[in-house]
Amino acid sequence: MRAFFNPRLLLLIWLGLGAAGLLYVILASSLSVKGPATPEKSAAAEVFADPALLVGEVEEFRYAFPPRMAAAEPFWRDGAEVSLADFRGKAVLVNFWATWCTPCLKELPSLDQLQADLGGDDFAVVAVAADPLGEEVAQRFFDKLDIRRLELYTDPQLRFAIASGGSSVLPVSILFDAQGREVGRLIGEADWSSPEARALVNHAIAMTH
Repeated sequence: MRAFFNPRLLLLIWLGLGAAGLLYVILASSLSVKGPATPEKSAAAEVFADPALLVGEVEEFRYAFPPRMAAAEPFWRDGAEVSLADFRGKAVLVNFWATWCTPCLKELPSLDQLQADLGGDDFAVVAVAADPLGEEVAQRFFDKLDIRRLELYTDPQLRFAIASGGSSVLPVSILFDAQGREVGRLIGEADWSSPEARALVNHAIAMTH
């Protein structure tokens, strides 16, 4: 039996796929356009953004202009849903890591030390395992690395990570002020126990007062 080949039908299908792709790009672009910054947000960005703080281990930190509000998507702690709204009133450093990410595992002890040094009523490190393997496997790595001060948070379906902007690489660290506005983020590994990292975080903490 001879196969039926219709060039006109093939052309129509190809044009239809192209139109659908173009529509997707237009919609994605329109959804990603940010509205005008309010005077309050712009003022906060100008007050916080100090280029002199971006040195050494946090040289690659990038300020958010205008500050974006923290994602409302939940993540998990001991089987219960939590969100960044639960941390309102304190500056927060959210760190996305995974068990398969060697730089993430190398970075975790410095985050543990940062929590030990600065964690309290005004600041918290929120280390989120963006890993489909889940809490049990992530806890094994915490134990292996002797992580004692950090709470273990998980995001196995990556909902919170994606809502927070995502990234093609890990680790990603996002600093928020006490009002839940993103101060900025650093993509890649850093020593968060270093003096320059502490200075950046302390500046965010100072904004809470």
